[in-house]
Amino acid sequence: MSRRAVLLILPWLVIVATLSPFIIGIQNHFVYSDSPFLTTAYQSVKVNDIMKEYFNLTQRSEIFVIVNGSYNTSLEQVESKAKILEDAVVINPFNIISQENKTYFSTINPIVENYTKELLPLHNIYVNAVKTREILLQNLSWFEYQLNVTYGFPLGKEVRNTTYLQEFLKNYEGHNLTYAGIAGYKTFKDPFVLFFSFSNYTNSSLIKDFLNTFSNYSLVIKKVSGISLPEEAIENPRSYVLMRVEQIVKPPPITISNFHRGDSWLFIVTVPRNESLTKVQQFIQSVNGLVTGHFPIYAQSAYYTGKDIEVIDVVTVALVGFLLAILLRSLLPILLLISSAVIGLVIGYSVLYSLTLFGYSIYYISGLVIPPIVFGITIDYSILLMYRYFEELRKGTKNPLTVALKTAGRGATFSGLSITLAFSTFILSTSPLLRNIGEALVVASLSSLIPAILFTFSMLKILPIKWLGFPRKEVPNPIDARQKYLEKSAKFAIKWKYLILALMVILVIGSFFVIKDHPTNVAFTEIVPSTSETVEGEKFLSSMFNYSTDYILFKGNPNSTYANIALVSQEVIRSGGLAYGPASLGTFIIPKPSYVTDLYYSHNYSYVEALIPYPVFSSKAINFTQYLINQGFMVGGSNANRIDIVNNTVGIYFSFVLPLTIIAIAAYLFLVLRSIVIPLRLVFTLAISSLVGVGVMDIVFGSVYWLSPLIVFAILFSLGIDYDLFIVLRIREERKTNEDDRIVAGVKNTGLVVTAAGLILSGAFFSLVTADMRFLQEIGFSVGFSVLFDTFIVRPILVPAIMSILKKYNWWPGERNTA
Repeated sequence: MSRRAVLLILPWLVIVATLSPFIIGIQNHFVYSDSPFLTTAYQSVKVNDIMKEYFNLTQRSEIFVIVNGSYNTSLEQVESKAKILEDAVVINPFNIISQENKTYFSTINPIVENYTKELLPLHNIYVNAVKTREILLQNLSWFEYQLNVTYGFPLGKEVRNTTYLQEFLKNYEGHNLTYAGIAGYKTFKDPFVLFFSFSNYTNSSLIKDFLNTFSNYSLVIKKVSGISLPEEAIENPRSYVLMRVEQIVKPPPITISNFHRGDSWLFIVTVPRNESLTKVQQFIQSVNGLVTGHFPIYAQSAYYTGKDIEVIDVVTVALVGFLLAILLRSLLPILLLISSAVIGLVIGYSVLYSLTLFGYSIYYISGLVIPPIVFGITIDYSILLMYRYFEELRKGTKNPLTVALKTAGRGATFSGLSITLAFSTFILSTSPLLRNIGEALVVASLSSLIPAILFTFSMLKILPIKWLGFPRKEVPNPIDARQKYLEKSAKFAIKWKYLILALMVILVIGSFFVIKDHPTNVAFTEIVPSTSETVEGEKFLSSMFNYSTDYILFKGNPNSTYANIALVSQEVIRSGGLAYGPASLGTFIIPKPSYVTDLYYSHNYSYVEALIPYPVFSSKAINFTQYLINQGFMVGGSNANRIDIVNNTVGIYFSFVLPLTIIAIAAYLFLVLRSIVIPLRLVFTLAISSLVGVGVMDIVFGSVYWLSPLIVFAILFSLGIDYDLFIVLRIREERKTNEDDRIVAGVKNTGLVVTAAGLILSGAFFSLVTADMRFLQEIGFSVGFSVLFDTFIVRPILVPAIMSILKKYNWWPGERNTA
């Protein structure tokens, strides 16, 4: 090997050898949780901060563990395995029930105490009546004397004069006979005198039988106070009041049955919100049971992502290699193209890893789409340069590699910079998640461009031409049977241009309505396999302790906001949940402000703790929380965090990032091509490919993950620029005088590169379909299909049709420049 060859190869070997260790286990640096992307700009974060600062409610993440076996054995296992986690607290079923009851009783206790206090005087009357009866049974003569004073004296009967008689005279003075009983009760403090009258007070046998058989002390209270009460109210006022309060204000409907089914026990482990997902996954694997909750969901997503990356990378290389073998049928160019892509991937992941040292977080979706993006872009540009080199070789051009670099290399550079520019618009958004994804995509596009041009050029420069054709005797022919198809397609498009444009418009309108009728979802089953432990756990959990918590905040005086507080509490209760707040206690609505109002008020804020009857991140939990937010309420908690991330990211992308991408691409292409029309036509055709791709994805998958359409639009409006630029730049080179002839020639001569590049890029994305996670399958299928549609329908048929309609106006306000 010559010294020159060594100098060209050595830098790339050093790059690969130096950087490869950094990308081993790169998935361990992926971030799966929304937490790093939550900012105080989100309402849910503001609510969580207020709850922590003013109400001392620090939210911890809950991990639900379902274990089979006896209670003690199950608890022992969970407590033992929980040591894997940082600052974990195991809450057993009895702790939870006790805490719920403690909260309940502490809230209703003032009510109980207040009503018990009102009953105590009547209770004292009861106690005194019981004691008085016992005394009278032992001393009947004393009771007979009381009756003689009470009923005999007013009738003029002679009664022994005592201090009691004098007291009776004072009480009776000025009243008629009907008042005699009351005067007697006031005198002797004996309620039993009220049960006799002037007609029977002298009946000794009646008196004795009455005292012996008497048991209706409720009647005593009725005669003394005029109040009718059941026996239990006067015997044990507190128990009676508690029973009555519990009948009205129901206790929490949380019992041991919420935590025990057959041989299964449910335990809750709380951890800090920054708990390591690696440790959560270790905990999941160590427990002999089912583990679920939003942290385990993310941990399982990380686990399966690691497995998917291994499969995706292998499938990507195998599929791309297979396609290259069909397209090139030469060994060395295939190895060269794959090596170029691998170098791009090594550079891209290494740059991302280095950024993590400065606080950057690799969002797992970014990490997963980087391999197909890098493979697709790198091989696209490399094959563009290689095909042009082969073309110039066959034409006998002097310095064919230099000519290829000046033409195809320039086109690849223009295209690569346009992709980087498109991805850069993400970084300008106010969404932390979009910025994060944008930074990763910019790294991917630049990492692809470097080896695609420099490495490919270096290798083509040192490799003997005859080696490039092995096992054939000559280099691959850039002209083959596909050119006939492309030429016929372009001519057909020009002939039927208006019909083709009309059909495409109809297709776009149809796709739009399909997308409109298929709302996206935020289901956690999109980011973990349907067979995963967390999904099984959620199904089991739905029949047990099936709650997630929303915190609903109200600003202002609770007396003035009470109607709204009561309204939202009623909504929660109506849904089957529990509401604890100023206007509610569990399932009971408090009709007006009370002492309970102050328990949930601080610093001009009131809150309702809503236990909604759906697991966290489930579709029903998200929908109900979204309903509360749509009603104008300030909502915090994990469900609200998720909604804010989704709404903010999607809203900003389609209202700011996508329009900015379109403007940036149009401005860049105007500077490059000196045409306003071509950029606008490019945006139109990219929109067609994107809408059709998302529409087909909706038809195939039904409701798709919220990020899937966004990723499809982002990738198509970036990578889709390539193929159009390849064609347009080649059309501009053509020397033919007739515009339609130039269009046909441009499509024919670049169509092979475009179709090859399209097949490679679609194949790279179709590799995602092998993933276990549904949303990756959605992205892989949709982008792969969109690229194929763009490659074989839009570029060779729709683009020639539109350009033929516009003719010389394609280059307006400039002129076609062949320089």
